[in-house]
Amino acid sequence: MFCPVCESEYEEGITRCPDDDTELVERLTPENTVRDHSEARFVPLHNVGSPAEAEMVQDILTQNGIRAAVQSGGADALSPLLSTTSPGAVVLVDERDFDRAQEIYDAFFSGDTTPLTGATDEEEDDE
Repeated sequence: MFCPVCESEYEEGITRCPDDDTELVERLTPENTVRDHSEARFVPLHNVGSPAEAEMVQDILTQNGIRAAVQSGGADALSPLLSTTSPGAVVLVDERDFDRAQEIYDAFFSGDTTPLTGATDEEEDDE
């Protein structure tokens, strides 16, 4: 079962979304969703040191029902594969999910600016 507003998936037996009190549907279609992904407005959640880290954060967010994407700092198709040499990346989330995404991020990383490699050069300069 799915919520047509937030698009979260729920186990059988649940009939209403606990987040927005909307009746669930068996599957999402363009006709029954309140807003499709093409209309989503993504905003930056956090800068991380590499695309690999950003993808890790994205996975955690999507597993928790947050619509997320990664914007890599690299300009070529190989930059995600060369995460140790490529520039950082930005984790983007749907603006509707921003507050919840920030809570999840903070719960997992509790202040770590970049989960795998530590602070970026720019962040270290700021300290």
